[in-house]
Amino acid sequence: MAILISILYTFVSAGLLSLGIPNELLKGGSVLLGLIALVPLYVALKKSRSYLHAGLLGALMMMLVQLLSSFWLAYFKDFAIFTLGGSALVCFIEGFFAGIMLRFCFSFPEYLSPFLFAAVWTITEWFKSIGFFAYPWGTLVMTSFHFSPLIQIADITGTWGIGFLLALVSAVFGETVLNFPLSREKFRQSILFRTICFSCGLLVLSCTYGAVKLLFPPKNETSLDMVLVQQNADPWEEGSIVKAMLDSENLTKDAIAKANKKPDLVVWSESVLSYPYTENRDYYMQIPKEYPFGHFLEDINTPLLVGSPVLVDSLNDGYSNSVILLSPDGKQLDYHAKIQLVGFAEYLPFTEYALVRKFFDKIVGFSRGWIPGKSVAPMSVANKEGIQVRFATPICFEDAFSDLNAQMQNAGSDILINLTNDSWSKTDSAELQHFVISAFRSIELRTTLVRSTNAGYSVVVGPTGKILDEMPLFRATSKFISVPVYPHLITFYARFGDWFPKLMYLVFIIAAIASFISARKQKKGLI
Repeated sequence: MAILISILYTFVSAGLLSLGIPNELLKGGSVLLGLIALVPLYVALKKSRSYLHAGLLGALMMMLVQLLSSFWLAYFKDFAIFTLGGSALVCFIEGFFAGIMLRFCFSFPEYLSPFLFAAVWTITEWFKSIGFFAYPWGTLVMTSFHFSPLIQIADITGTWGIGFLLALVSAVFGETVLNFPLSREKFRQSILFRTICFSCGLLVLSCTYGAVKLLFPPKNETSLDMVLVQQNADPWEEGSIVKAMLDSENLTKDAIAKANKKPDLVVWSESVLSYPYTENRDYYMQIPKEYPFGHFLEDINTPLLVGSPVLVDSLNDGYSNSVILLSPDGKQLDYHAKIQLVGFAEYLPFTEYALVRKFFDKIVGFSRGWIPGKSVAPMSVANKEGIQVRFATPICFEDAFSDLNAQMQNAGSDILINLTNDSWSKTDSAELQHFVISAFRSIELRTTLVRSTNAGYSVVVGPTGKILDEMPLFRATSKFISVPVYPHLITFYARFGDWFPKLMYLVFIIAAIASFISARKQKKGLI
């Protein structure tokens, strides 16, 4: 295949995948585009001239998807060079190795190639979603959220099994395109026909499982009355700190007055309190001047969950990006420190060493970041029935990480409450993409996910992924919501974690070893 045509095919694949993911044109994305997104790439890679050529196509594919679907990272103020530029570079490197691995899949018989292709794509997206540079955006599974029957397998395989099936459909479709035209009789007798039948069987089996789960959803055993507050303020804008607090107070009082009953918990968003609460309690008791925060807590007489820095290393002046639980009398009852930090934006590696700090100070102008948290232990509040409801509080993009949230569930959490600051993105697609990624946690763990954001998408998601309540994007509003609490359970995925991509990785390694041994034997036979 001519190089220019293979590049064109790669552009088409990147465009299809980017349009399948929630975007400014298709707010909900498209699973149909997700099912065919990799077809042009599959054809281009199979006809590529060399492993180098394939690696460059893979690099181009992943970099383009990153730039097209996550363009809003450019709005991350002074960190845009890291968030968009850095992530695009990392995707290029990851894609290069993925392209080489994907082309290797075509060295096997045609009935195996589509399955190995899907396995490698799954491995690639898994590696993209773990570690220091983890960024689980731009993945195939993001196209599938509105295909409810299929995504229910997440409680077994996590999102990885869903991505595998989507990649498999594209791969099988790609083989069909490459073998076209084929007479009906030859087609029915071909290995391709059996591959298509087997793949369709997997898809039908997965959807059947999902249909059963949707027909018989779990029943909640209690509920937790919350007031969610979306103040629609960007904490990076000048003068927004005090205004955001005052707006949040007024919106909270409005929701309580409208419901005419006392909630069990009030939830604000990430970054509302800009200074560490405990060390600056006197300050917070005096602002906002129109309605001091201390008086507000006394008036609502309800625990408040809110984002705030927490001093965790007084010797080195180290702070964590945290969520704190405040009592009506203003005491800090508990906190969760963000564990999964944004690389090079929230956390700089090896800054515990003076030489490294000097390097970052000189190159990027700063060397201080948040200190990552370690604990996944849940917090708790009593509901109107006197039942202690335990909840985990993944912060901002922590709700995008399956394994981390599974650890929180295993530690005893009954529900997930995510506090997020996404207002800086200024785009609907950024808010909706974050929601889509996070919503899979409710299915994986069969629990309720509550997202309280400063601009959207503030929403309550049930254990089948169904949206139970929601608030409009980029609008200052609040809502009194009765959040269902389901019996605590440990799903297959929660217990065994990312077993599926690990299995795919093992399969690929075994296949590579078998191919190497076979090649050696053939070489010896020729001598």
